[in-house]
Amino acid sequence: MTKLKLNQLDKNIKSLILVYLITLGVGMTFGLGYVYLTSEMNPSGMVEQYLGNHDEWEPKLPKTIIDLVSHAHDHITMFSIIFLSIGLIFNQNSVVEGLWKKILMIEPFFSIIITFTGFFILRYITSQFAYIIMLSSGLMYICFYTMLFISIYDLLRN
Repeated sequence: MTKLKLNQLDKNIKSLILVYLITLGVGMTFGLGYVYLTSEMNPSGMVEQYLGNHDEWEPKLPKTIIDLVSHAHDHITMFSIIFLSIGLIFNQNSVVEGLWKKILMIEPFFSIIITFTGFFILRYITSQFAYIIMLSSGLMYICFYTMLFISIYDLLRN
């Protein structure tokens, strides 16, 4: 049984998947923008975001356990759905096959768990975990944008 690849789909389905992927990409990019605005995408900014600061002009309070549970719940749930949907689409691409396809589809789920449970470790155990969070979230976003652009490329082919 042969499965249809992205570039072989009906034009209407291709259009639907294409606009979905573009919208998803815009949403994830805004999320990265938010991370940059709140932490400057560096370890010290992340530590300040979760442990707070003593700045008189722009004070930040430490995150509470309720804040962390809510944050982890929302993000783990939504990112799982996002990566399931993009993984199902990416699985049908005709550009990347074999082990690399599997790694790109599966790795983000490990990074989701490490990243969003890592904030508890950052807050309550060691601020040095910020480096692990940055590494895991970086891998997650690399996988996301790789799957996104390859899927879009494949959809736009004949």
